[in-house]
Amino acid sequence: MSLFQESSQLPTGRAVLLSIKPRYAELILAGEKTIELRRSWPASGIGVMVLYSSAPIQRIVGLALVDSVRETNLEELWHLSSKFGGGVTRDELYEYFVGKKLAYGVMIKSAEKAEVEVDPKDLFPKFVPPQSFSYLPPAEFNRILAAMFPKRQS
Repeated sequence: MSLFQESSQLPTGRAVLLSIKPRYAELILAGEKTIELRRSWPASGIGVMVLYSSAPIQRIVGLALVDSVRETNLEELWHLSSKFGGGVTRDELYEYFVGKKLAYGVMIKSAEKAEVEVDPKDLFPKFVPPQSFSYLPPAEFNRILAAMFPKRQS
């Protein structure tokens, strides 16, 4: 069995470690939330998000493949959120994006829950959760994959 069974290839593009509240991580991994709402996002080239579930969980809990990213105004983002399970109310969306004219909707192609939820400090002793996201070099991404999916490493 391979990651993202519906895809015949590995994720393409760069990987990011994404700090996300536990309730949203759960919704993504359950396939109910297929859009991640962000105040900022890298210019381009992100293919996979490694999901770090913030406090109180504080574990790497899964992966999500990025389908596309939409930079848009808040009204359009609300429509996308409503259609693709953003997991927030209209008031919550507008409160989160206060002061922003444009925001990002990261469209999720697929997601997979980790076989093993990983404490990132076990892999990276000086780990500090990113405020929003951080780029993962290939070697770090591979270490995380090996820790999350140990049965697939044989």
